[in-house]
Amino acid sequence: MSQRDLYRAAFEAAEDALLLLEDGRVIDANTSATRLLAGAAGALTGRDLASLSPLQQPDGQASAEGLRQRIDAAGRGLPQRFRWVYRRPGGGVIQADTQLARLALPDGGRPILRALVREEDKEQRRLYALAVDMLGIATLDGRFKELSPSWERTLGFSREELMSRPYVEFIHPEDKARTLSETDTFSTGAQALTYENRFLCKDGSHRWLEWNAMLALDEGVVYFVARDVTRRKAAELALRESEEKMRALYEGIPYYLTVVDKDARVVSANRPPPGVRQESFLGRSFYDFTPPEHHDAVRQAIQAVLQTGGRAHFEVVGVGANGGRAWYAHHLSAIGGDGEVTNVLVVTENITERRRAEEQRRESEARFHAAVEASMDAFLTMTSRRDESEEVADLVITGLNARAAAMLAMPREELLGKRLSELDHSLEADVLLEKCLRVVRKGAALEEEVLLPAPADAARPRTWVHHQVVPIQDGVAVTMRDTTDRKRLEDQLRQSIERLEAYAEELEGKNRMLAEENAERERTASVLRQQQEAIRALSTPIIKAWEGVLVLPIIGALDGARATQIMEKLLGDIVRTQAHFAVLDLTGVEDVDAPTVDHLLQVARAASLLGSRCLLSGISPAVARAIVELGGDTRTFETFGELEHALRHALLVSGARLPRARGGRS
Repeated sequence: MSQRDLYRAAFEAAEDALLLLEDGRVIDANTSATRLLAGAAGALTGRDLASLSPLQQPDGQASAEGLRQRIDAAGRGLPQRFRWVYRRPGGGVIQADTQLARLALPDGGRPILRALVREEDKEQRRLYALAVDMLGIATLDGRFKELSPSWERTLGFSREELMSRPYVEFIHPEDKARTLSETDTFSTGAQALTYENRFLCKDGSHRWLEWNAMLALDEGVVYFVARDVTRRKAAELALRESEEKMRALYEGIPYYLTVVDKDARVVSANRPPPGVRQESFLGRSFYDFTPPEHHDAVRQAIQAVLQTGGRAHFEVVGVGANGGRAWYAHHLSAIGGDGEVTNVLVVTENITERRRAEEQRRESEARFHAAVEASMDAFLTMTSRRDESEEVADLVITGLNARAAAMLAMPREELLGKRLSELDHSLEADVLLEKCLRVVRKGAALEEEVLLPAPADAARPRTWVHHQVVPIQDGVAVTMRDTTDRKRLEDQLRQSIERLEAYAEELEGKNRMLAEENAERERTASVLRQQQEAIRALSTPIIKAWEGVLVLPIIGALDGARATQIMEKLLGDIVRTQAHFAVLDLTGVEDVDAPTVDHLLQVARAASLLGSRCLLSGISPAVARAIVELGGDTRTFETFGELEHALRHALLVSGARLPRARGGRS
C-alpha cells in the first residue's frame, strides 16, 4: 500500500471531522465530517464553510465575516482555534471546537487549510451549564469569547451582551487600573493569576468577583473562573468596620479601661492615669497608682472578683487631669477562660463632676425646701392609693409645708401619711380630693379657683382658694393659695369701675350737651361775623365820582381795625380803577385817637405811592389837632373843609367835566 493510501485511510478513519479548504470552500472531507455536517447522504465538496453555519453566532457576530477573518489569518500561517456553531443536517445547531491550520505543500501553490471540527462533549457541556462559578474564555484583546450560563444568572446580562463589549467596560471605575495592572503580569511570562474586582450588573449595582485566570498562549486565549464573593466581601467589610468601631470605642471611651492579672499587675489599658506615660503604666502594679489609704479597698475588691467571678465597686480620691483633686469610681468585673477567672477588668470613671453636681443638687434641694417653707402658698405632694379593682380611690400626703398644714388645720406631723378622705374636719380636703382624683385619672394638670362651702360657724366668712394640681409619678403635686382678700379687692375694684362707668356716662351726656351748645354758639358767631362783614362793607362805601376820582365817606367811630379795613379796600380800588384822586370825607367821624389818625396818614402815603393823590375833606378840630400832634407829612395829602371843595379841586386839576345833571344842566 502506498503512502498516499495510508494517509487517505488515516484521513477517513479519524473520529474528528476533517475538512480541506481552498478559498474557504470544502475540497475534501472525511466520513465523520460528512456525517456531522451534511448527513449520511449529503455531500460537502464545493460548499462554503459559512453555508454550514447560521447567519449569526451567539455573540451576535455574522458567521460569514467571522469565518473569513479566521480563514485569512490561517492562510497567512496563523493557526486559529475557536468555538463555533454549525447547523445540523436535520435541524438544530452543533457547538464545536474548530481548528484551522495551513498545510505545508511542496509545490507552493494556493494555500490549503485543514479544518478540524470536534463536537463538544454533551456531558461536559451540561456540567459547564450547571457550574455555579462563572466559567469562560477570553481573547487576548480583552473580549469574552465563551461564557457559561452562570454569568447570566449572576449578573443579569445575557452572554451576547457581555461578549459584545470589552470586559474592562464592566469593571468598576475604581478597580480598572488595578485589574489592568494584574492582567499585565501575563506579559511577564506568568501563566496563572488570581485577583478581585467589582463587576457591573444589569440593574446598575456591582458585585465582587474573585478571578482565577490561566493563559493558553498557543491558543491565543485566556481560560478563567470567576466566583461571586460579594457576601464574603460584605462580611469582611462588616468585620473590619466592627473591629475599627471596637478599637475606636476601646480607645475613645471616656473611661479608663485597665486589665490586671491575679497579682494586680497591669496587662493592658486603653489609656494610662493622668500624668503617667503608657509605657511606664503597663507591667506595673495597680497599687503603684492608687493612694496608700485606698490599698485595702482595692485588694478586697480584686480578691472578691477573683474568688466569686462577680463584680465589685469602690471609690477613691486621686489626682485629676489638671493635677488637682479628683474622685474616681472603679467598677471591677471578671475575665475568665475555661471556667477560671484569669484577669480582672477595672473600669475607672472620673466622677468629680458628678460628685459636685450631687453636692449642688443637695444644696439646691435645701434652698428649694427653704423657699417652699417660707412661701405664702401651700405645697403638698401626695401618692395614689388604689382599691381592690386597682382604681385610684384616695391619696396619701407624703410632704407639705407649714402653710399647707395651716390651711388643712392640723399639725404637719399628724398630716404626713394621712389620707385626704380621713381629713373630714377640713372643708379644703373634701374639695381637694375630688380635684386630685380627676387629675390622676386623666393625667392632665388642673388649675381652678373655687369658693369653699360655707363653714359650720356662720360668723366666719367663706373662703376662696386657688388650686393648681400637677400629675407626678404615681401621685400629684398641689399648690394652694388663699385668694379671699384678692377676690374681695376684685369685688371692690369692680364696684368702683361700675361707679366710674356711671360717672363716665353722665359726663359723656354733659359733654354732648356742651358740644351742642358750642355748636350753637359757633353758628351764632358765624351769623354775627357775616353781619359785621356786611356792616363793614356798608360803613366803608367807595364811590366813583367820575373817571379817575374815588370818594370814601367815613361815618361813625373810627378805630384801628376799621382804619386797616379802609386802607385795604381803598388801595385795592385805586389799583383796579387807576384813580388819580382819592377823597376821604371825614365829615361823619365823631371822634378819633392818635393811632387812628396815624392809620389815615399811612393810607394817604400808600395811595400816593400808587400814583393817586389823597384829599381829606370835612376835617373836624379833633382830627386837625391829632394830625398836628403826630407831626405827619402833610405833603402827601390835601385838606378841605367841605366835600364839595375837594371834588371841585380834583375836577379842576384833572381837567375833567362835571357829570350832567338829570335836568340836562352841567
